Amino acid sequence: MERTAQESRLAALKKDLPPEKRAFAEDLRKVFLVLEVSVRRYAARRIMDASTVTRYLSGDRVPPWDFVAAVIADAREGGVALTFETEAALRDLHRAAQKSNRRDSEKQALQDQLAEVDEESRRIRARQRALEEALLDRQKRLAEAQSRCHSLVLELEGQWLTHRAEVDLWQGEYNELRSECEDLQEQVVFLQEALAVARAEQVAAEDQCVRLEAQLEQLQELRGDDQSRLSLMAALDATDRTASVPELIAVVSDLESRTQRAMASELVTSVSRSREVREVAALLSALHGAGLHAHAESALPAMVMMRPVEDTAAMALELRAVGLEEYVVMVLRASIELHTPHDLAALVSCLHGAGQHEYAKSLVGAACVARPVVEVAAVLSRLRDQGLDSLLSAALDAMAGQRAVGDIVALSQAMHDVGWHHLPGVLASSVAGRRPATDVAELIEELARCGLEREADVVFLSTQSRRVEHLIALVSALQSTNKHAAAASVLFRAITTRPLADITALITDLHATGRHQQASDALITALRTVDTGDLTDQLGSLDKTYPGSHTLLEGATRQASPEEAAGMFLALEASALPHHADIVFECTLRERPTGHAGIFLNLLRGSQSHYTSILALRERARADQATAVTASLILALTSGELLFELDAVLDSAIENEAADIAMLLRQLRKLDNPKMPLVGAIARRMLNGTLRVRTVSEHVSLVMALETAELTEHSSDLVAAATALYARQFTDALKKERTKHEQKILSRAFWRKTPAAAK
Repeated sequence: MERTAQESRLAALKKDLPPEKRAFAEDLRKVFLVLEVSVRRYAARRIMDASTVTRYLSGDRVPPWDFVAAVIADAREGGVALTFETEAALRDLHRAAQKSNRRDSEKQALQDQLAEVDEESRRIRARQRALEEALLDRQKRLAEAQSRCHSLVLELEGQWLTHRAEVDLWQGEYNELRSECEDLQEQVVFLQEALAVARAEQVAAEDQCVRLEAQLEQLQELRGDDQSRLSLMAALDATDRTASVPELIAVVSDLESRTQRAMASELVTSVSRSREVREVAALLSALHGAGLHAHAESALPAMVMMRPVEDTAAMALELRAVGLEEYVVMVLRASIELHTPHDLAALVSCLHGAGQHEYAKSLVGAACVARPVVEVAAVLSRLRDQGLDSLLSAALDAMAGQRAVGDIVALSQAMHDVGWHHLPGVLASSVAGRRPATDVAELIEELARCGLEREADVVFLSTQSRRVEHLIALVSALQSTNKHAAAASVLFRAITTRPLADITALITDLHATGRHQQASDALITALRTVDTGDLTDQLGSLDKTYPGSHTLLEGATRQASPEEAAGMFLALEASALPHHADIVFECTLRERPTGHAGIFLNLLRGSQSHYTSILALRERARADQATAVTASLILALTSGELLFELDAVLDSAIENEAADIAMLLRQLRKLDNPKMPLVGAIARRMLNGTLRVRTVSEHVSLVMALETAELTEHSSDLVAAATALYARQFTDALKKERTKHEQKILSRAFWRKTPAAAK
């Protein structure tokens, strides 16, 4: 009957309503009818007048949004799946209905502005609380560190005093042994010198004996021998000028057999300086074939020094033609050591012009590695003037692989000074592609210090295309030089450009090598930047490696800021990964400061996350009951001033048994910050909620549970509030409960003798 009368009144009022109010009233009634309660019953539930609720539902009056939000929350609690789009549409209709009345429209606008400013104020207070907690935590850690340092200093001083006598004793013994060692060392040196003198005297005596024996044997033929020696020198001189290669080989072999090697080497050297290149090459080849390598090898440096560059190039070609590659290497090595930069460039040009490009590249590369930077610059300048730009890359590549970082920077600066602006970039790219990460980081720093920022950028960008192992070492090297922004840039670029396999290897290797901060930063970046469709594959790949996505997510959450943690959570929620999202959510509540968790929940609520909906929070509170997670959730909601959500969680918590409520309050006191306590306000809010829904006997049970848990402050507050509400009914029930186990004086049990007394 009541609903029929109500519907008739609503139909009568429809004719006089503006379209905006009518549309809003119809949608509001649809939501209200889902509750399946009468207007009078709902008004009693909300402590309102039934006529007021009727006017709200008929459209005669536009209700405040708090009333509409309460109806929506009750509908969701009843199991009706109202989407956020439906709620947003109802809010738009509510605003349109408010605008139909100018006064209400202005009031609503002011209310909206007030709500926005209040929301911003709550966020600022939450951030302030988080910063204060972080400051207190750092101050506490600083005090602990200073205390440990002081303890270590005292311990070191005690050890120093304890071992001082022992150190003095050992110092005396050490001084004695050191003096003895010095004396023995002097004796060893003296004896070595005496032994060397004795050996020299022995050799001299032996030589004198040999000479005397020779003099005795040749005394009769002295004149003839002198004539023979003169004829030998004349013959060698004629051989040097006119003898053929076979004759020269025969002479060298004869001198070798007579143990006159110096004369043989001098003959080969003289021939190599004066004969034609082809004959010299033939002589060296014949000496090599005859096993007379030493004479050929000793003649090559002198030939390189004395003959023109063109002859040196021709000699290299002739030696290669007869298969003497090792002699070619000796010629090139001697040229690097003995030629001037001008002659080196000329020799490179000759070899290149003769088609010996490999020899030319090897020569210029070796010269750029071995010669000073100033001479290297002169060689490169000469080659550039001759149009041999193709050899410059080989030279720079050789330098990039073997020269010190300081030499590379000096050469880059020199090339810039003469206007070669593109060559330093080539050199930088070559270094970035092959040198270790420590060298690359040092090169970047030195180039930037010398004003070569463009080359530093080339090195920084080019080196990031290498393998994951190099990237990890590069991040470590940049961190060690306090280039944290550059290290973060390397990680971000790797995460956003590399395939999933490389990202997985990067994160797991960083964690395995103890770089947990970098691993957390990489995982946070991956969760924020990887496509939603690839996120499941990414976490699956991490689960296949040690330590798995669960541990990595927890580590990243411990290191993340509230904004980063919220970004991780929302990405996981959007990718339909509730298990991984739960890890971030619970780790934030359980292990981060209360203010941090409050900001985190505010960000989730602003993003309309399902986890901060009233229904989800109540389900979590019912499932966890009196655990530390629920206590952390309540503290975080209070810190973030999310009072509507806090009431929903508390309403679910007070539905539990009295012992569970007492346990939850103990958890809150344990986790609360004593310098900025929140548990007092939470407890009053919770106990006030129990007064609305609990009976007298249940309040008595709760008082007893609080007293058993030693929460006397909260039990006293509850006793005072319940007494004011229920008067004698509550006090009598409480007294009865407290005294039900006491023995009465007039009872039989009090006067009955115990078995022990009867005996």
